[in-house]
Amino acid sequence: MEIFKVIWDNNPPAMFATICLALYFLGMAVVFISKPLKNAESFSIKPVDNAGKTEIRVYYGGISVALGAFLLFLMFSLCTGYYSLVGGVIFATTVFTTRTIFLFVDKGWKCPYTKLAIPAEGLFVIALWTCFFLSQKYL
Repeated sequence: MEIFKVIWDNNPPAMFATICLALYFLGMAVVFISKPLKNAESFSIKPVDNAGKTEIRVYYGGISVALGAFLLFLMFSLCTGYYSLVGGVIFATTVFTTRTIFLFVDKGWKCPYTKLAIPAEGLFVIALWTCFFLSQKYL
């Protein structure tokens, strides 16, 4: 339990953001590993066969586990959430920016998932950047 106090004292905004990021990734992993077809359809993804179902589990589920675990590993091994937060900011901003650009290229702005993803990811990115700027005070 002492490690949590040390990490919190080193940089509370970064620890908070890292735990939120890890929970997000681990939650995504559970969702896509447990019910890949149902959840992929809500993302407008439809596999053509069972190998596609496995790919959904692997890339949306497995990689989410790896990302969440890696961010926690960084935080605990370095006794600060700052570097995990930086990774999360880069990841989330890249996903949001890429989605926004290709929303126009692919003309997907009317899709139900896009109408949810853009505001949700936008708020997520703003929250992460806010934690990042607040975390600068502790460096």
